[in-house]
Amino acid sequence: MGSDWLQSWLADMIKRKHSAAQLTLSHHNIYIVPSKQGAFFLCMVILNFILGSNYQNNLILGVAYVMLLILVLALIYGYLNLHGLTIQLLDVKNNFASKPVEVLVKLNMPHDCYSLDIVSQDFDFSDCNENHKQGTKVVSMFLHPELRGRYQLGRLKLSSSYPFGLVRVWTYLNTDKTFCVYPAPLACQLTFSEQEATAEQGQYVHQSTQSHENFDGLERFRPGVSKSRISWRHFAKSQQLLVKQYSGDSYYSQHTFDYSAHDGNKESRLSKLCYQVLEADKQGDMFALRLSNAAQVSADRGDKHREKCLEALSDF
Repeated sequence: MGSDWLQSWLADMIKRKHSAAQLTLSHHNIYIVPSKQGAFFLCMVILNFILGSNYQNNLILGVAYVMLLILVLALIYGYLNLHGLTIQLLDVKNNFASKPVEVLVKLNMPHDCYSLDIVSQDFDFSDCNENHKQGTKVVSMFLHPELRGRYQLGRLKLSSSYPFGLVRVWTYLNTDKTFCVYPAPLACQLTFSEQEATAEQGQYVHQSTQSHENFDGLERFRPGVSKSRISWRHFAKSQQLLVKQYSGDSYYSQHTFDYSAHDGNKESRLSKLCYQVLEADKQGDMFALRLSNAAQVSADRGDKHREKCLEALSDF
């Protein structure tokens, strides 16, 4: 019972003092204790002091005093190693299931910092232990959530064992940032209906069709325009993104990807929908997503629409 109360109190204190997207380290938020090696080192100091006192041996007492001084200096230098450092969470990049999620952390160091270790307390992670020169640096760490879904990043721990490994210095960065793990794409056939109409009538087809277009000129690239229309030859010459414009009757493709149209279990269906969304976006088509009567994404195109559909698949 007492242990649960202590853990609850510590969790509340950490949440209160360390909940921010950016944190500058000082004596208010740095914690330091002897490490396992440091505890053993301290035991040796006490043992030498007892032996030196019992046998009145000044040499052994001198060794004990020197060892104690080393431990005190390790505590001071360990604290100064992190003092003044500013840690800021920049971004968490969504990714597909079975692939690592990249977390970008910005470190602003007023001096050289040694043996910095950034870990997540809620997810499996790849080790990120480095020495850093004075200045500003963006560090990447990688999380490994196993399943599709939306997650909260939770608590990051920044720690160091500098110097000599005798002390452990650490702090926390507690954020409410969330990220999505999309379903892993599963190759399948795109499914369309047989309705079709021209764009001039304000409608779109649910079938992939050939477009009969005449080149009409170039205009600046706008978000949402199919990347297949970009004139890469002009981009190579002028470094400007220009889009090919056409005249005449053009046919466009609009797909409605429906959860109920696929067979298999839930994860298999979502993986097939993920593949269809990515393929339709790659082709520059408009598409809608229907997961249930309550979960639908209306037809659109572009990067934001693709991310919206993939997040809907993660949340479903």
